[in-house]
Amino acid sequence: MNPLQYALLFVVILFSLGLLGAFIFYLAPVLAPFLLAAVFAYLADPIVEFFSKGKWKMPRTLVVILVFVLLLVILALVMFFLIPALQHQIQSLLTKLPIFITWLQTVLMPQLVAFGVDEKIFDIQTLKNVLTQHMSQASHAAKWMWQTVFHSGLALLEWLMHLLIVLVATFYLLRDWQQILKAAKSLLPQQYAATIIKIARQCDVVLATFVRGQLSVMVALGTFYSLGLTIVGVNFSLLLGMLAGFLSIVPYLGSIVGLGAALLVAYFQFHSALHIAGVLVVFGIGHVLEGMVLTPLLVGDKLGLHPVVVIFAVLAGGHLLGFVGVVIALPLTAILVVILRELLHKFPVINVAPNATQGGRRGK
Repeated sequence: MNPLQYALLFVVILFSLGLLGAFIFYLAPVLAPFLLAAVFAYLADPIVEFFSKGKWKMPRTLVVILVFVLLLVILALVMFFLIPALQHQIQSLLTKLPIFITWLQTVLMPQLVAFGVDEKIFDIQTLKNVLTQHMSQASHAAKWMWQTVFHSGLALLEWLMHLLIVLVATFYLLRDWQQILKAAKSLLPQQYAATIIKIARQCDVVLATFVRGQLSVMVALGTFYSLGLTIVGVNFSLLLGMLAGFLSIVPYLGSIVGLGAALLVAYFQFHSALHIAGVLVVFGIGHVLEGMVLTPLLVGDKLGLHPVVVIFAVLAGGHLLGFVGVVIALPLTAILVVILRELLHKFPVINVAPNATQGGRRGK
């Protein structure tokens, strides 16, 4: 392939990604169950491959059924235990926020003023009014959504239909995953097939690193922080732990935000140095566990994104597409990085060193 063909290929790839993004954006309500099924199938395919090949050599359909049952159990646990528990803690937090802000105003602020902090920096009363108003609206919205989903017959039927589509599509995608890949490979133009497959494999490594690896790290950290804070006895332990685990998508952000929030809650709840020390121990162990065990084992250095790039991608995705943008920002950024690396590899930046060497030789 000559340089013009490579350039044309990468333009086609980028244009195809743009069309795919527009297609997903405009048909999001219809595609959402199928995209969710594709994510589940992508996450579970390595498990199916492990048991259907190698020393196990179990029938693929049987392995898919077993994995499918496992996914159903996990989904049931999340829907009937985790989400109601999180909802209860969020509502409890919303009711206690005004009390917490009053404590900040009457207890913490005088102590900060005694250390020389200007009290005009923090307008506690305005913050209290704004939070009370918006949190009350958010609480009513959460209650309305929960009651609508589980108590409205039409909404419940629609929700169950989407769930059925996700389950059926996940089953068939898992069962026929390898055939789908072979069919997609057969549709590639022979002239560009090798390059496209190479880029696709690199993107698969990056996506596997993020979707499977980083998601596993987030779940593991969220579970560890939740259990640790529960043992210490801190209120909202599940909410704080899940928040810290979710924010660990950005390096150090989960530890910093989770630790700060947990320390405030522990100090407000106990006013005890022992419980504050317990929170510090939990997050200290969690940070060491993340840096020395989870991230090297599950993620490694395959993502190849600088923390500044990660923060920018997450913020830009959130600004453009909200929560969905936050979720897809890093995978899309990583795929673009893979494509740009391949493009720079094929068309390297002009190297001035040989010219300088030649000039030196001519000078001699």
